[in-house]
Amino acid sequence: MNDAFTCCTLCPRTCGANRHETQGLCGMGAELRVSTALLHHGEEPCISGEATCINSQTGGGGGSGTIFFSGCALRCVFCQNHEISMPTTPQGRGQALGVDDLTALMLELQLSGAHNINLVTPSHFTPLLRTAIAQAKGHGLAIPVVWNSSGYESVETLRSLKGLVDIYLPDLKYMDAQAAARYAAAPDYPEAAVRAIAEMFRQVGRLRLEDGPEGNGLAKRGLLVRLLVLPGNAGRADLALDWIAQNLGRKVGVSLMGQYYPAHRAAEFPELRRGVSQEDYEALVRQMERLGLNIGYTQAVGSSADFTPDFLGAEGAG
Repeated sequence: MNDAFTCCTLCPRTCGANRHETQGLCGMGAELRVSTALLHHGEEPCISGEATCINSQTGGGGGSGTIFFSGCALRCVFCQNHEISMPTTPQGRGQALGVDDLTALMLELQLSGAHNINLVTPSHFTPLLRTAIAQAKGHGLAIPVVWNSSGYESVETLRSLKGLVDIYLPDLKYMDAQAAARYAAAPDYPEAAVRAIAEMFRQVGRLRLEDGPEGNGLAKRGLLVRLLVLPGNAGRADLALDWIAQNLGRKVGVSLMGQYYPAHRAAEFPELRRGVSQEDYEALVRQMERLGLNIGYTQAVGSSADFTPDFLGAEGAG
């Protein structure tokens, strides 16, 4: 079978696996697998419709129609979704869905009142998702489609999504190659991620919110970049802020996340065993303000798992 899964190069790992016969480095074969689907209230306010923005717009209350996919190519040692991103147990491997099933799931979430369809860690299933998104839009999907990823993306893969994705919600986890190598075995992450995010911006542009009482500040199109602050600023979020301001400008949304907590294998790394200090976080907030990056979000700092769904305790996607 001559398709993208025969010799997989969908992500920067370019592992070349025949995913019809074996797993790629993402841990997945050619079968679409979904861990959890729900109306999620733990995203940024313009996505979930909750919490507070630097620009102080608060959304409605339906939640984000979030679909969590199994597997991930990045493998961060502190991954807060590690039960599903590094599938080593039957529970973590998720439920197999066909493309038509995924299309129906998107439409069901819309009927349930979702503000958007939020595809989390989707990149390794891109060929199947292209078909499902196109089908869903052809059958009446009218809410925005959000591509919620680690930022470790292939530009070529992203180009295949042009016109299908309305909002890109990538992480920019590491701007230091040594940190990316130590924590994700991906020393090329900084280079790959900035290229990918530049392509996302080329496709959808600045973050645009719905106006008026019905829109309530919900995102309708654009780029919102997430920066998860690590203890001691190990991922160099300061460099990420500089890069955004210099290369994308002040109209890009930035979410400065203080929700780090020592998950997964973080205890094996002494510098990651604690939470983020208030001092480190506030220094980055001041930098955002100096750079004029005031379209964005901040959080209360705390080592908390409140924003992470209970994947293994929740009902599956079906």
